[in-house]
Amino acid sequence: MTHQFTNDTLRQLQETQLEILIEFDRICRKHDIPYQLFAGTLLGSIRHEGFIPWDDDIDLAILRKDYERFKEVVPQELNERYFLQTYETDPEYYKQSGRLRKNNTVMLQELYEPFNMHHGIPISIMPLDNIEPDTIKGELHRKVYQMLYNNLWRLNNARAIENCQREQNKKKKVVRYGLYVVSKIIPKYVTDRLHEKVATLLNHKETPYVSHLTNGATKKRFHAYKIKREAFYDTIPGPFEGHSFPIPRSYDKVLTQLYGDYLSLPPEEERESHHGVIKIAFDND
Repeated sequence: MTHQFTNDTLRQLQETQLEILIEFDRICRKHDIPYQLFAGTLLGSIRHEGFIPWDDDIDLAILRKDYERFKEVVPQELNERYFLQTYETDPEYYKQSGRLRKNNTVMLQELYEPFNMHHGIPISIMPLDNIEPDTIKGELHRKVYQMLYNNLWRLNNARAIENCQREQNKKKKVVRYGLYVVSKIIPKYVTDRLHEKVATLLNHKETPYVSHLTNGATKKRFHAYKIKREAFYDTIPGPFEGHSFPIPRSYDKVLTQLYGDYLSLPPEEERESHHGVIKIAFDND
């Protein structure tokens, strides 16, 4: 059953995530690694000067080459209270984006409960990859990536037998069990590397645009998250919970592209988290 946050629990979660963000920011500033607040966290900065009141996550964007630099300095720099989770550091981790998690805490999502991986309270680090949105080559890249993303997502989800067993639809259950068998033949690190290889296919040259591909590249997502490379590097300080973090100078264009009328609050019934959290614990519990 999905965990229902009390106001106090949600606030404690947000404060923990802010603490993780401050550590991430410290490392990036020290090593001159550019990044910016992203998606709902950027929206929170502009509309609320902090978290969207019901949000339970922090999203950050970073260009792929800078993401690789960040991963390189983490072993020497990261405070031992935290853990950088990638498919390389945590083999059962299910995403291509990174997560910076706090040790000795728990934020368990129902879909990922069966996986033997770090489930600490996280913030999300989204690498942005090169795209060519207005070319035949670029559209082919998007379609191939999305097809691969869909199939590898299903395959990786089926690596846990529990996810096969809980499927209620009989036909889908048969498919999941079939994928479970396939998952025993194809190691996860092979599919992870293939996934990253296709996402970064255009990274050998500098394209005018970059986008967030690692959570899928449907046509709508692909264009909603695209941003000009030069605009990504053009940042200003953005307010967030009494602190200042980089945001794009073109935040109005970015947020309008993502959300439309972003300053208007959604209906009350839509003001909730969608991360399916079933357990949460803090390091002082």
